[in-house]
Amino acid sequence: MVRQALLWVLVAGLAGAQEAPAPDAKGPVLYGDGAGRIWKWDGGEKTYLSPEGQNLVLGGVGEKQLWGWAVAGDRARFFTMALPKKKGAAPVKDEKPQPLQAPPVFDKGTFALPDRADRVGDRLLLVYGALSGQPRYEVWKGAQRVASRAWDDGRAVYASALGPIGGWVIAGRDGVGAPWLEVSGTNVEVPEGWRGRLTVAAWAGDDQGPALPQAAGWGAAGSAPAQALFWGPNGWTQPAPDPEAPAGTGIFPLLGAPGKGGVLTLAGWQADAGTGVLRPWFWDGSAEQTPGGGAEGQLQAFGSGKGGVFLVVRHSISPWFTKEDGKGSVPLEGLGVDDRVVAVEAGVSAP
Repeated sequence: MVRQALLWVLVAGLAGAQEAPAPDAKGPVLYGDGAGRIWKWDGGEKTYLSPEGQNLVLGGVGEKQLWGWAVAGDRARFFTMALPKKKGAAPVKDEKPQPLQAPPVFDKGTFALPDRADRVGDRLLLVYGALSGQPRYEVWKGAQRVASRAWDDGRAVYASALGPIGGWVIAGRDGVGAPWLEVSGTNVEVPEGWRGRLTVAAWAGDDQGPALPQAAGWGAAGSAPAQALFWGPNGWTQPAPDPEAPAGTGIFPLLGAPGKGGVLTLAGWQADAGTGVLRPWFWDGSAEQTPGGGAEGQLQAFGSGKGGVFLVVRHSISPWFTKEDGKGSVPLEGLGVDDRVVAVEAGVSAP
């Protein structure tokens, strides 16, 4: 998953006036970075997981550890770090007390500083010049570079992901504005005459088989309104538009993560026709949900809790972050202008 994650605002929507509901007593648990430090945010309290001076970027969060890289000039040194232990956990018999947080463990080698990265075991997928029109990527296994490719035709990379065992996915748009996808070095043909972009790349599988490469974003033929677009084992597919949505309504998925049963779960915006108002939009793998309410800002992550699915949105003024579920907007106090949310614990999140 991703990344230093690079996320984009589609349009400056007009936020609808809403009454904020009473926040969940616990709220989401978030992981992110800011001013070179890794942190965990829980119920309004931000706890730093790394010391000052290491200039760390959080790449992703797994079940037992997180990973990222330290920045030194134009070089990156990758690390892993065990997730903080739960406070009050019962000690193992005859085991010496351990600190709640272990320090980062750094890899030996360094790499050119990437725009995007994904890590699985000792494999790395590094993307450079993602939005420059001249992107390139490298795949590494340990100290050996096993694949690389570069373009100079105006395309952009918006998503990238390593497979759990092997392979990789690179996705975005080509130089003329059509969705673009490459899987393990092989270009995937897109429907002729389409425009749009792919913003999600992942590997998803169920208990019956291995994880398979998948991608999602939005697309349309000609001047038709943008709708969710998927690529996976069944090729290119699009769900039928909501028959109750006004004509011209656009759907713009931005974030995604593997869900149960080998499907992708997604989050993004529904853009109202004519007004441009943005509304939180979710896809659970089989159906879309647009709870209502207006919002605006930069999507950072999404997750699920007692109240259902929600977005974590970053703003250009205080409050810098809010939780948006289409029913109300809840400020996430304690996060500042230098912070970046990367993942939501125990739920789906940005890769």
